[in-house]
Amino acid sequence: MKPPGFTTATLLSVFLLVGSSAIAQPSTLNASEARAFIGAWVISMASPRGGTRDQNVTIRDEDGKLAARIEGGRGGGIDVTDITTNGGRLVLSFERGGRRGTIDVVLTLTLDGDMILATQEFGGGRRTVSGTGKKQ
Repeated sequence: MKPPGFTTATLLSVFLLVGSSAIAQPSTLNASEARAFIGAWVISMASPRGGTRDQNVTIRDEDGKLAARIEGGRGGGIDVTDITTNGGRLVLSFERGGRRGTIDVVLTLTLDGDMILATQEFGGGRRTVSGTGKKQ
């Protein structure tokens, strides 16, 4: 039995409101400030358990603003909207979900010729991993 006042239109309105807010928007960073980072990168990050794990990081220009997507970690792909620069480095901040909840992650990227150097901090610096990558 439907609650009083519940209609398909009400359900659709709620879905549209929630769904539209879940769509990732580009950052407020002008793409021109980090044009050299734009592209698809494959970054091999050190794994805490040994070896490496590849992450695909795609950085793109969306209507003049920088946007990014990270694939290859636990929990599926993540659209990153908190993107800044810091002394020639590109800093992507986001949350990653896991078995124990969410954790803050900061991925700092630095260009080194045709390579990219990466440092990823988890939980405000409780754990840090590094890696390198190339543009595809």
